[in-house]
Amino acid sequence: MGDVNGYFKLLINDKGTFLQLVPPEGEGEKPQFAEIDNYLKGKHIYYSASPVRAALESMMTTPIRLQEKVPYKVNEEMVIRISPDMMTVYGRFYPGTEGGTSITAEEIQKDISAKGLKVTIDEEAVQAFLTERHYCTDYAIAHGEYPKEGEDGYVEYLFNTDLSVKPTLKEDGTVDFFNLNTVCECKEGQELAILHPSVQGVSGMNVYGDIISARKVEEVRLDFGKNVVVNEERTVLTSKCNGHVRLEGTMVIVSDVLEIGSVDTSTGNIDYDGNLLISGNICAGFKVHASGDIEVRGVVEGAEVDAGGQIFVVRGINGMGEGHIKAGSNIVAKYIENATVTAGNYVQTECIINAHVTAKTTVTVEGKRGYISGGVVRAGTAAIAKTIGSEMGVDTAIEVGADPAMRERAGVIQKENIEITKQLQQLQPLLLSFRAKVSSGVKLPPDQMQSLKKISNTYKGLNDRLNANVEELSAIEEVFNTDKTDAYIVVNDMAYPGVHLEISGSSMVLKKPYQYCKFVREGGDVRMKPIF
Repeated sequence: MGDVNGYFKLLINDKGTFLQLVPPEGEGEKPQFAEIDNYLKGKHIYYSASPVRAALESMMTTPIRLQEKVPYKVNEEMVIRISPDMMTVYGRFYPGTEGGTSITAEEIQKDISAKGLKVTIDEEAVQAFLTERHYCTDYAIAHGEYPKEGEDGYVEYLFNTDLSVKPTLKEDGTVDFFNLNTVCECKEGQELAILHPSVQGVSGMNVYGDIISARKVEEVRLDFGKNVVVNEERTVLTSKCNGHVRLEGTMVIVSDVLEIGSVDTSTGNIDYDGNLLISGNICAGFKVHASGDIEVRGVVEGAEVDAGGQIFVVRGINGMGEGHIKAGSNIVAKYIENATVTAGNYVQTECIINAHVTAKTTVTVEGKRGYISGGVVRAGTAAIAKTIGSEMGVDTAIEVGADPAMRERAGVIQKENIEITKQLQQLQPLLLSFRAKVSSGVKLPPDQMQSLKKISNTYKGLNDRLNANVEELSAIEEVFNTDKTDAYIVVNDMAYPGVHLEISGSSMVLKKPYQYCKFVREGGDVRMKPIF
């Protein structure tokens, strides 16, 4: 037996007009007094509420006399209700008295039409009522037309667009710098991207005939650059040559790969729009620039190396105090020694020796050696190493928790402010002297008036520049003072005394050795936490 709502019905005979309650079945709902009251008032039947309320409380099925006999019969009827979203018409039915007529499908249709509703009748729901005759129950007998939502267009890229993968640690403890799988090779004629066009939606209409617009879909298009062709339908991108494919924003670009033995006197400086593969070394004193990735199978010496993408150095970097290595993305090298290294994303190596290393996100030093000894390491989020510092107490600093580029900018501003202040101090006596003469009524010759105007303009320009610098520096310092709770330094073996640690502006100099720990900032101080 299913769940069926209870209901009420009128009984009319010579003894009067009566109300009979029919109890629910299963988990069906009991009749509600408010509904009964509304129904009886609509029939102009006057009654005492107390007996009805008492009967509802106990669901008494004995008929309750309401008043004298009414002089008419009551037909089966339907009350229409519209859903709050104006998309569904509910019919709620009430039984007639003996001799009254039963409602028909045609009458249901006419009642809906009479209210001016623009709907589609649910024939199955109407037939369900005509078959079941469940009263005091809502039947969804008609509906508006819901809008058919469209589909946003999107581009399916057929190559790896996530180049944040890091090298893996091999079983022997060394880092696998050879199989990085971060450069996406492609062949001539290879499909690179497919456009899945948007599908427009279809507007709907509520039960009153008001139009409901479908959501506006997002239109997309294929964006591509050099060495990429598109088909006539502009739905498929294909590589025009062998090379490497990369995604710059939404633009698909294929770069040719320039292969060189070594960068030395036989090649001179290199400036290439694409990816570089250098099977030998980059020798000291030379400059290498590539808009894409640079892979060096040998060693980078005291050279300047600049890549728009990533830099991979299989054998390592020995900058000899002159090397400057900069990448728009990641830098991965066997080791980094006596060099300045700057990465737009992360740096990963087996050891750092007397170097200045800066990464926007993380610096990870792992492998058999895994140590940072000497120099300064800066990272926006985290620095991770087995060993930091040395028993000899070599000066080593680790700074995390602030954008390294912002920190560098702060240093530039501070130096500029010192120079501006010196210039202002030199100009101020001259300016005061000229102005004192003018104030005392001395008429300056044209050349001195010109000098006064020039000095005033210079002074004002320098002062405005100083004020702008102070505002910018204040904004940077406010960012530095923000407690960046996700910045940390991890030591997987030993941190030696003398190491300087800085996290989001809070600093600490190690007074004793620390092992297997994590340094974080809490309450404005650098604190140590165990990692096991």
